[in-house]
Formats: sequence, structure tokens, C-alpha cells
Amino acid sequence: MEADLQKTVKRTSNVPAKDADFGTLGVNSSAAWLKNPLITLLWITPAQHKANVDAFITTLSERRSTGGGRKEVTAKLDVLDVSIDEGITAVKAYLAYKYEKKNAPSYYPQFGIEHVGSNFIIPRDRNKRAAALPHTVAAITAHGFTNEKYGAAFWQATMESYNTLLAQAAAVDGTVAGKVGTKNELRKTINKTHNALICLLKANYPDTYKNVMREWGFQKEKY
Repeated sequence: MEADLQKTVKRTSNVPAKDADFGTLGVNSSAAWLKNPLITLLWITPAQHKANVDAFITTLSERRSTGGGRKEVTAKLDVLDVSIDEGITAVKAYLAYKYEKKNAPSYYPQFGIEHVGSNFIIPRDRNKRAAALPHTVAAITAHGFTNEKYGAAFWQATMESYNTLLAQAAAVDGTVAGKVGTKNELRKTINKTHNALICLLKANYPDTYKNVMREWGFQKEKY
């Protein structure tokens, strides 16, 4: 019976799950600690704790700001992907007209076109697509389609834009990953400080620690 009861109990974290809430807790705890210098820890000072909290909030804001720019890059890549797919459809028509429909597929690999499922397309994976585009550019000229609507000018410009956007996306992703790593390390340090402060508050205010903890921003008894 006891085992069944334990299975029905929902375990919830006492640490704020959302980074924004965690940051708010840090602001409150650091402000309260600075006002109560008699509460001391040997391994960290109130000023250092505040610096960690400030860095956490700054890093969180920078991550959000940087990550927000990724949507614009992704949207531009989506537009280019559609344009590339339309261009490849036209190229296959050029090949069918010049070499006859039955022979056209034999030329597809020269243009970076692969057999995927039931379709012949340039790979949808963006890194593979970027690697295929130079083949498309070269084959367009080699097979005499330079002046077509989807000719040399179109594919050259598309390839350059695609490479530029992929580089931008990679740069954003790398920056965001770095910010996330920094944020997570700061969160660990701040949480360790909070746990230590709670122990001190309980030791120094054995009868009123719950109220004192709330004054420091802790909304739950145990973190």
C-alpha cells in the first residue's frame, strides 16, 4: 500500500525551473545578503554572489537576443530552399528537352541531383545541399544552359547567398551554445550559494527562518 502511495506522489523541483524566475530569485537573494553582511560564507562573498547573478542575467539576455536573430537567417534559407527546388525542376526539364526524357536522369549526378525516395532532388540536408550547388553551377555551363532563366547567373547567386546564410547560421548557433554553457555553469554556482545560504538562515533564525527566507526571495522552505 505504501509503495502504491509513493508512486502517486508527484515530485517537483524546489528550484525555479525557468531561467527568468531563477534570475529573479538571484536578484532578491543577492540584495538581501548585501544588507545582511553578518551572514558569511568562507568561499564566496555577497559581492561575488551578486556578480554571478548579474552575469547570469546578462548572459541569459544575450542568449535570447542572439538566438532571436537565428529566425531571420532560417527564414531566408527557407526561401532559398524553395527557389532551389524550383530551379532544379526547371533544370530537369532542360535536360529532358535536350537529351530526351528517358536519358535525362543519367545527367542528374553532374548537377548534384540525387535519387531520394521517389524523387530526384538536390539533398535537403543544408550542408549537403551547399556541397551540391557548386556541381550545379559547373554543370549548367558545361551543358549549355548558361543563359536560361535558371542559368549560370541564378545558380551562382544562389550558391553564394546560401553559403553566406549557412555561415551566419553556424556563427549564431556557436555563439548561442557558448552562452548556454556559460549560463548553465553560473546557474550551478548560484544554486550552490543558495543552498548554503538557506542552511545559514535556518541556523541563524531557527524560529523564524521561513519568514526570513521569504524576505530573501526564497518562496519554498527547501531548495
